[in-house]
Amino acid sequence: MKHVRRLVPPTRALRQILLTSQPTFRPAFFRLGPSLNEVPFRSYSPTCSLLRYRAKSNPPALPQYTLDEDIGAQYVQLVNENNSLDPPISLREVLRSIDRADYCVQQVSPGKNGVSICKIMNKFELREQAKEKAKPPRDGLKQLELNWAIDSHDLSHRMKQLTTFLEKGRKVEVILTKKKRKRAPTVEEVKTLMDRVMDTVREAKAVPVRPMEGEPGRHVVLVVKKDSN
Repeated sequence: MKHVRRLVPPTRALRQILLTSQPTFRPAFFRLGPSLNEVPFRSYSPTCSLLRYRAKSNPPALPQYTLDEDIGAQYVQLVNENNSLDPPISLREVLRSIDRADYCVQQVSPGKNGVSICKIMNKFELREQAKEKAKPPRDGLKQLELNWAIDSHDLSHRMKQLTTFLEKGRKVEVILTKKKRKRAPTVEEVKTLMDRVMDTVREAKAVPVRPMEGEPGRHVVLVVKKDSN
C-alpha cells in the first residue's frame, strides 16, 4: 500500500509560516568585517593609552648606565661642548628641556655634595655604544677614536696610547671622525691630525693592514699593526 501524504490545512500552514522566524538573507559582500559578537570587547582606558605611548617613545633603559630619573641627585652639572662643567641645575629642569623621545641624561660621576656630573646623550648612540662594548674582542683588535678638532694635549695622549698598543703587538683600528654637537674642523686641523697619526705609525714601525677607508674631514678608518719583518 502506497504511503499517503498527510495534508495540512491551509490555515495551519499559513500560521506556521508567519510565526516561524526566517533566516535573514545577507549577501557575502555586505560582511566587511567581523560582527560585534565575534570581536572581544575592550574598554578604553586613557591611562593604558598613555602608558603605551610612553613605552613607544621611551625604550627600555640600559641597565649598565644610570639615566634620567634613576639619577639619585636633585641637582646636576652638565658636561658642555668644551668638556667643562656648567653651573648646577635642577635635574627636573634638564629633563623638561630635552626631547625625551630621542635624548636622555646620563650620569658620568656621582659628584660631590649631592650634585652629579652628567651629560646629555642621544639614546640611539648610547644603545650603539652598549652593543659595541658587549661584543667580544676581535683578534685582540683595539679601537682608538679621535675627533678631527681634538686639542693638542688630548692628541699627544692618544698618540702615546697608539704607540703602546703597537709596541705590545696589538692590531689597532684608528677611527677619525667628527662627533655630533662638536664644531666642524678646519682644513688645517684635518691635515695636522692625518700627518700626526701617520707619523706615529711610521715611528712605531707599523704598517696598514688594509687600505685606509673613508673621507678626510668626515669619517676615516685605518687599521694598523706592528711590522713583523
